[in-house]
Amino acid sequence: MSRSYTRNLNTASLITLCPVCLHSFQDAKRATLRRADLRQRSKDTCTYCQTRYGFDYYVQPAAHRNPTRREAKAYAATAED
Repeated sequence: MSRSYTRNLNTASLITLCPVCLHSFQDAKRATLRRADLRQRSKDTCTYCQTRYGFDYYVQPAAHRNPTRREAKAYAATAED
């Protein structure tokens, strides 16, 4: 697997997030976050709160999961004799 993230990048999804806003995105679980540049040293103003400083991230919508399928797996009966 390549560590190069240059394929199919949408620059419109590039945002800057401080640690507080980053955790809010991670807790929501509606988006997948990926650092734009792992070697980034300088921080920019956060896109959301505009008060703290953070790093650049690519935001992509999370894959839609079917909750009924998960429930079916969770309640599957096991064969016990």
